[in-house]
Amino acid sequence: MKARGQSIRRNREESGRGLTEFANRIGISPSYLSRIERDQANPSPGVMRRIAQELRKEQRAREAIAEITDTERQGDEQPSE
Repeated sequence: MKARGQSIRRNREESGRGLTEFANRIGISPSYLSRIERDQANPSPGVMRRIAQELRKEQRAREAIAEITDTERQGDEQPSE
């Protein structure tokens, strides 16, 4: 299932997390995460769950930042009184 590893890597990179930082956050070694991303390792359901949870947290954080940025941008567009 090659798409799984590629998807994990793409989402991790989009979150701005390096390999080592992300691996540490989910409690695995960077080399193991690298092997997962290259589809050379088959992670346990528990590891996959931690990866998914961390990626969801990152996604929610990006969405919150985007919402704040949009709100600030809209405030900048309001006419001065």
